[in-house]
Amino acid sequence: MTAACGRRVSDLPGVLGHELRNPLASAVTAVSLLGEMIDPDDPRHPMVERALLDLDRVSALIDGWLRLSRTGAVTREPIEVDALLLHAKHRHGAAIVSDRLGSAIDGDRVLLDRVLDNLLDNARQAGATSLRIAAQKLGDEVSIHVEDDGPGIAENDLPRIFDPGWSGRGGNGLGLHAVAATMRAHGGSISCVRLGKGTRFTLRLPVARLESASA
Repeated sequence: MTAACGRRVSDLPGVLGHELRNPLASAVTAVSLLGEMIDPDDPRHPMVERALLDLDRVSALIDGWLRLSRTGAVTREPIEVDALLLHAKHRHGAAIVSDRLGSAIDGDRVLLDRVLDNLLDNARQAGATSLRIAAQKLGDEVSIHVEDDGPGIAENDLPRIFDPGWSGRGGNGLGLHAVAATMRAHGGSISCVRLGKGTRFTLRLPVARLESASA
């Protein structure tokens, strides 16, 4: 029973991706047509453009999870770590507390964006008022730290926060599980520690292959 349940959970991204693809395509078409019906100077036009950008992002996210579910691999392209952090800063109001890194990692930009979204959204929902992100390079590895000043995670819960179905707030328990799965697919890892006030998640990823080869 446990093994079967585990398989169902691991198959869930692929199932959801398959089921959502067609209605999502219909939504993109409808919003695109709506945009064509609204004059560019209409105050509603920017809202339609933002909706299209979000729908495109969801579509790319679904494609990434479908690929991961089917092949166990992710699309890989060089991603500037500084740009990844800057995007998270703008989306969530997080403070970048490290100097520019100037390094790149290989991976799926949309899936890695979603990793940071998950961690920062969770922190806000838990009551954090301050979000901090930082990056550092040690040898052939890049570490990205995500810290918050929220209530933290109970010490007894730390060993199971990435388990499918676990949630500290009554949610579906898939967010952190998806984060951990994404990190594994990129050849990386994630860890979590309690702070004096709040929590720190650390993402570890290998540097881009071209950068590593030229070092």
